[in-house]
Amino acid sequence: MSLVSDSVPVAAMLLVAPGCPHCPQMKQTLHQLYDEGYLASLDIVDISIELEKAEKLSVRSVPWLALNTLELQGAHSESEIKYWLEQAMRQDGRQQLFDSLLEVGQIAQVEAMIRKKPDALSDLLVLFADPERQINVRIGASAVLESLQDSGILEEAINEILVYCQSPEVSTRIDACHVLSFVQHSAAVEALQLALNDSDPEVREVAEESLVEQAESGFV
Repeated sequence: MSLVSDSVPVAAMLLVAPGCPHCPQMKQTLHQLYDEGYLASLDIVDISIELEKAEKLSVRSVPWLALNTLELQGAHSESEIKYWLEQAMRQDGRQQLFDSLLEVGQIAQVEAMIRKKPDALSDLLVLFADPERQINVRIGASAVLESLQDSGILEEAINEILVYCQSPEVSTRIDACHVLSFVQHSAAVEALQLALNDSDPEVREVAEESLVEQAESGFV
């Protein structure tokens, strides 16, 4: 049965290179999935011929596979690719990918994807604010957010970040106050000042510490 959806077709792009030991199998698997109707389109790119495409996508190693907005690095089995095909057709597919990567410490890969596609920050924030997520995933999400300071991406998403300052979850409000310490925006300072009156003492403490960091950075 085909996985292709009329509303969310899955477009695949595979970057390969001569001498890559895993690329031939990935090519064969994807051609098979395309022939079976699992893919709406398939683009195989040899980066030894089209180097500019790899540079544009900031790809440094192959095989590299894109399924709609999802980016997968390295070799993957047919069953793994089918799983991510299903995720690529879901609205929360990128959240699931980030969750999977952060669980195994792939912080740099998540950061790189958000730098290329800043709208992906929304998917990261969901993980960051979810108290049910594994602690290493939430810590990883926080580390990615910190690594994005000075990128301008956090400032563009300030309103979205501020929502988490009003979360009913104390842990989320604490984490949000910490993130605001490196967001160079007047709204971040105002939110931290309001958090000084939070009902939870730890939230108030983190808000105070974050305001000190803002001052030390020269922003306040």
